[in-house]
Amino acid sequence: MDKIKKYIKTHKKKCTVIAIILVIVIIALVVSYLVIDYLMPNTRESVYGDRCDITENHPVASDRKEKIEEFLKDYDKMTLVDLDVKCNLIDVVIKVQDDETVANVKAMGKNLLKVFSEDEIKYYDIELLVGPEKENKDLNMIGSHHKEIDGSSNEDFVW
Repeated sequence: MDKIKKYIKTHKKKCTVIAIILVIVIIALVVSYLVIDYLMPNTRESVYGDRCDITENHPVASDRKEKIEEFLKDYDKMTLVDLDVKCNLIDVVIKVQDDETVANVKAMGKNLLKVFSEDEIKYYDIELLVGPEKENKDLNMIGSHHKEIDGSSNEDFVW
């Protein structure tokens, strides 16, 4: 300890400069951390913000996928590929045989809404993604049904 005190006394200017540089470096690190934290997005929060708060108390029924598959048995040329729920959006992905008509797909979409409960239609946007099995580009379709706003909703998908 005495050696340190003696070194500081003999090299007073050098130690002062080192101390000042050290303080400046610490301040620069703190300021740069605060600037980066301010400019970068907060990844700890949901990417959807608070939009999902409405649907947290209204979960999609666990058997919804089976009910849609059962519904599609009436439509021989259509099969369910996937059902995905993200926040307040329900994605229904359906594969259609190439010889199916666009009119039949739209009619199926209108009837598909009957498979969902009133609670799901009230709080979730439903997106119907339709794709052909092979190459019929006319059957690449996306239909959207928006959740009810103040008790009213579109009766059908918007294509």
